[in-house]
Parts: sequence; C-alpha cells; structure tokens
Amino acid sequence: MTSVTVWHAVCLSFDGVIALVTALALALSGPPPTPPARLVVEPGLLSRLQTLAAGLHNEIVLCLTGTTNGDTAVAVGFTMPDPQLSASDHATFGPCPKEAIAIWHNHPREPRASSAMQGGPAPGYARPLGDPNMTPRDLCALSETDIHTASQVGQPFVVVAVDATTWCWWSREQVRNLAARNALRGDPVPGQIELRAAH
Repeated sequence: MTSVTVWHAVCLSFDGVIALVTALALALSGPPPTPPARLVVEPGLLSRLQTLAAGLHNEIVLCLTGTTNGDTAVAVGFTMPDPQLSASDHATFGPCPKEAIAIWHNHPREPRASSAMQGGPAPGYARPLGDPNMTPRDLCALSETDIHTASQVGQPFVVVAVDATTWCWWSREQVRNLAARNALRGDPVPGQIELRAAH
C-alpha cells in the first residue's frame, strides 16, 4: 500500500510540476510581439530599388528581407517570389517567405518614347500610365487588389514605388484597416510618402 500511495503522490506531484511549468511558460511568453512601427531601408538597397523602379515598365513584386529590433524593421536585401504574370498595370506573384519584413511592388510610369507621340510632352518627360493628368503622387497608392492581397499576408509593411523618386508605404495594420472598410483605394498616410526631386 505504501508504494502505491507514494507512487500516487509522485504522479500528483508530477502533474503539478507539468501544470506549474505550463503556467510559467505562458506567463513568461507574454502577449505576442507587436509588429514593427518603423521601416528603414538600408542605403545600398534603396539605391537598387530606385534603379529598378526608374527602369521597369511592368509591375513586379519583391520580398524585402532584413531584421527587426523592437519597433524598427531594417530592410537590407530582397528576393523575388515566383512570377506568374507581370503586366504594366498589375502583377501576380507567389507568396513572400514569412521572414520577409515588407512586400515591395511598383506602379510603373509610361515609357518616355510614347510620351512624345501625337504632340505630347518632350521625350524627357515620363507620365504615369493611364490618365495623362495623373502625377507620380497619384500612382503612389494601394489599389483595391493591392489592399485585398496585402491584408491577407503577414509581412509588417507594404511598399509601392512609382519611380526612383516617389514611393510610399503602409503598415500591415493600416492595410488591414483599409480592407475592413472595403476601401477601393489606399492613399498614402502623411509622413509615409517620399517625393524627391530628380537630380
């Protein structure tokens, strides 16, 4: 009997230890980490992305890679997900890896050569595709498709580049809020758009 009682006591004790370890693990893990609030693009990567955005005539998608430290994500490189379709006004690509810190894609402008046709502006001027009155600033926005797609993924940021000097970005939370409102367009948030004069 004693051995049964001891064994029973050990079993209760072992169950208690498991319960205690489980409670400690939950307490120490705390709430899930908050996503980063700030995106920093390393200068060398920024230069490469600007070169791509200035020269592309079709949309592409890139997965920005890097590190996260506290509330800041630092992008230092990129990978390209599997392309399925790349056109001047939309693109379909495979998913970015879950480790990516941002999804980058471009909204290209009309090629310079076609601007000079039919009495248009001089060849040195490149206007956005579609509406000739649209500015690069007008193209720096999320489309309804962009909102739907980006709200379904886990990367902390979405970046849109129009050309080398115009780009904007949104946090995952901002994109999901747009999706929850069934927004047809996601304009850039003040402080989250870059418009730089060409040198």
